[in-house]
Amino acid sequence: MEHIGSCNPWAVAWDLVTLRPIQKGGCPRFFLIFKGNLLGEPHGFSATNTPQTPPLDVLRTAIHALDAWYLDYVASLGQAEGEAVLSFHFVDGDRGQMSREEMLLHLVTHGGYHRGAIGRILVQCGITPPRDTLTTFLHRSEPGRRGG
Repeated sequence: MEHIGSCNPWAVAWDLVTLRPIQKGGCPRFFLIFKGNLLGEPHGFSATNTPQTPPLDVLRTAIHALDAWYLDYVASLGQAEGEAVLSFHFVDGDRGQMSREEMLLHLVTHGGYHRGAIGRILVQCGITPPRDTLTTFLHRSEPGRRGG
């Protein structure tokens, strides 16, 4: 689970610079919902998106705070805690169960889904999207891995 947390700030930084101005708001809400689920606390939301897109500076501040929380949270988890299955409520009121590891993986893959969708839109607009892959992240954050 080490790279789950370490990928998030890089991806979020890329998102903020290139995508967030054209993406619907609510990203912090998604992460707040799962923060509540991970802690076993009610998240208090009945929808995954906000009625209005918050200003970029508000999103940036919220995302940085959530990134810090998630990085600390992931760093503090032991294997047994990560594998523990938690019960929670979806925003529509239905019940669900997932392990902490599954929830964290969902956050990562869900973000990748949105970045991929926006990448397709950028291409359709004639804009070359930045390289947004795990290999690019690893080579930038750990240049020593380029040696063979």
